[in-house]
Amino acid sequence: MRLTSSSDGRGRPLSAAIADWAAANPDIQRVWMVAGTAPDEAIDLLAELQPAADSEETLAVWVANGGRWRRELQARVDQAVNLDWFDPDGATRPAAEAKTLIYARA
Repeated sequence: MRLTSSSDGRGRPLSAAIADWAAANPDIQRVWMVAGTAPDEAIDLLAELQPAADSEETLAVWVANGGRWRRELQARVDQAVNLDWFDPDGATRPAAEAKTLIYARA
């Protein structure tokens, strides 16, 4: 996996750039990178969102922000990004493929 060997175009590891973005975004609870991304392909990321205070629902937040977040990440890592919503309750695609946790909100 190329998390630490690749940089964000500014000399920082991709994992650090992605974790910094997630830490600055209070809606993001966890971010994983999916294994198998070749150097010339887009980075595949899964984002688990922080549930709203009055609900466990996160889909509305994803629909409202997912496209903007993908663009923000692409700008930070200077590389194509595929950012998908991850629902730990199973409403999203299975994340059975190997993945590496990049960020987890404390």
